[in-house]
Amino acid sequence: MTLPPPPNAHALAVLIFAVVALILFTREKIPLESSSFLVLIGLAVGFEVFPFQVDGDVLHAVDFFQGFGHEALVAVCALMIAGQGIVRTGALEPVGRVLTRLWKVSPSISLLLTLMVGAFISAFINNVPVVVLFLPILINVSLRTGMKASSVLMPMGFSTLLGGTCTTIGTSTNLLVVSVAAEMGLKRMDMFDFL
Repeated sequence: MTLPPPPNAHALAVLIFAVVALILFTREKIPLESSSFLVLIGLAVGFEVFPFQVDGDVLHAVDFFQGFGHEALVAVCALMIAGQGIVRTGALEPVGRVLTRLWKVSPSISLLLTLMVGAFISAFINNVPVVVLFLPILINVSLRTGMKASSVLMPMGFSTLLGGTCTTIGTSTNLLVVSVAAEMGLKRMDMFDFL
């Protein structure tokens, strides 16, 4: 029985680099931002020191960084920044206070209302900031009422996922699909084409 050929040098370098990156990300003494920056620098230097050829063309660091300018990635980053800004400024805090008051009156109707509000908001803001906003409210409510947190948090997660799939900007996956479809020559999708 013959053994398969060993992986080429680039494949081994990628495996070693991935292990080093994981080790950097697990170190608490090194900030995550610094680790990410070191990984980017390592990739750029690696592409220049050990050029990689695809179909006879050499990939340089410039080619590697062009992916960061893709409109879907820029849109996802912008939505995450906007969502985090909404969370940090407390713009949705009044919604949370109203829901907490309603929860004391009727928990089942309040849960349904919370799920509907979460789904609606996540259609226009990325899912993660919406869940981050409702997390402390729902945990506090579950502690006060004696309910299991999972019986409130899991439905909230699913409702934000469902709401996010309703619009183009609701989830990063939808943005990517719209962008790739346009690049493949399909008609550009509008904001509410997923409904």
